[in-house]
Amino acid sequence: MNKDQAMVLARLHLGAILPLLEDIAAYDDPTRKAIANWDFPLQFRLAGGEPATTLVFEKGSVTAHRGKFKGYPPALTFKDASFLNEVFQGKTEKNPTPNLPGIFKAKQLLQVDEVLGRLEYYLKPEPELLANPDTFAFCVRITLYATAFGIKEVGEHDLEVRPIALDLPDGTVEMRVADGPAAHLIVKKGNFEPWRGPAQKPNAILEFNNLQTAWDTFQGNLDTFAAIGNGKIKLRGFIPLIEGINPLMDRLAYYLSD
Repeated sequence: MNKDQAMVLARLHLGAILPLLEDIAAYDDPTRKAIANWDFPLQFRLAGGEPATTLVFEKGSVTAHRGKFKGYPPALTFKDASFLNEVFQGKTEKNPTPNLPGIFKAKQLLQVDEVLGRLEYYLKPEPELLANPDTFAFCVRITLYATAFGIKEVGEHDLEVRPIALDLPDGTVEMRVADGPAAHLIVKKGNFEPWRGPAQKPNAILEFNNLQTAWDTFQGNLDTFAAIGNGKIKLRGFIPLIEGINPLMDRLAYYLSD
């Protein structure tokens, strides 16, 4: 992975993966217990301050804010994109550097690895975890969200697929599971605005017939052309918009395949 790709992956970790702690804290008891007494923001950022994501902890809940954050919050700074990726992938025992407000939160920062570990726990679950229907549904839901937010980072910053993103027609594409979770992307002039939940007026819809089909697709275990042919995946509305999103999803899978 070259330097530019490492930066895209770092953006994915900060912009698409880290914000999932919002959902995990709402679902996962160990996460809620770990952060039960946390009442402060914590910023994760590259040296220079961009990209950055700030998690606001309050009474066992988490709210993610991307980009600049008011004031001078406790922060963990990663020296470069490769180091950030190694930390998020658990490939190093070294830690990012806290700023002065972060030093005063040293006790809580010692638990950050435990909290971040819940991301991998649900995004790369063990088979026995998926045997629980409720947990399986949750894993599909957050993977769907990660896909929507990940498409933004890849489409806007990966040099290989950026021309495809710039050629996309404007509109809103919704990705959803029948009778299940949904996410959508507002596309405008090659830029993307991802959201959890269904769109009010989608121009195009990519629908999985059930949770298993969605999961198999996200894991790269499904022939999508065959799934479209047999109705497991349905495409509706302005099809060119979905067709343009598809290579961005493929590129996202390349980054998240580790």
